[in-house]
Amino acid sequence: MMLLLDVGNTSVKWGVCNAGSIEESDCFMHRGNDVQALADQSWSKLQTPASVFIANVGGAQLQQQLCRWIGARWDITPVFLKTTAAACGVSNAYKIPENLGVDRWAALVAAHHDVAGASCVIDCGTAITLDLLDATGRHRGGMILPGSAMLQQLLLKNTAINSKARPLQAAGLFSAGTEDAVNSGSLYMAAATIDRVVADMAAALDTRLQLLITGGDAGRIQTLLTCSARHDPELVLKGLAILAGEY
Repeated sequence: MMLLLDVGNTSVKWGVCNAGSIEESDCFMHRGNDVQALADQSWSKLQTPASVFIANVGGAQLQQQLCRWIGARWDITPVFLKTTAAACGVSNAYKIPENLGVDRWAALVAAHHDVAGASCVIDCGTAITLDLLDATGRHRGGMILPGSAMLQQLLLKNTAINSKARPLQAAGLFSAGTEDAVNSGSLYMAAATIDRVVADMAAALDTRLQLLITGGDAGRIQTLLTCSARHDPELVLKGLAILAGEY
């Protein structure tokens, strides 16, 4: 049994993997919280894993905290996966491969193994990333946008609007209050940008793209898209499982 961790800027998504299959998964918000206590709540009742594989874009301090908890609890040194120029049938478009976030890299690997043909991976987290993968497994590059919560925070920070962000609310077309209007505007902006970028990517390749959407905001944004996308909340974890198979 492997424990897989997708450590983002705001949350930790984790999954228990047996024989290549994710059997149990959950997440917790680490930003501003006690990581050791959250790890206790999430993993203290798990069977001791044979190994722990981590994709970390959350920074060095969080990496140290996770190493400390995992080492003390299970006497295991976790493996922090790195982005490479090529792996598992996928080639990286970045000239400096490690500059591509390892979570994006894992999602591309999962998409290549899950989709026949060209695909676009959309990850809606603290930031929104879009990455194009052609039918041969060649990553053609991508784009990074502010996530919907970040858009709300930017708007509130740079205007005199006296309101609070509502990052967990669904979007409404006709908002009768400022908080709802800011929330809906950020979600519609994200969805409209995704629709446009996906259309331009498909036109550039002159092919039909299959879309995979993941991340904490994927469900709220997916409902606003005019393009059709399959929601896979465990996409990064699936990619981690494939990459871990090379160790």
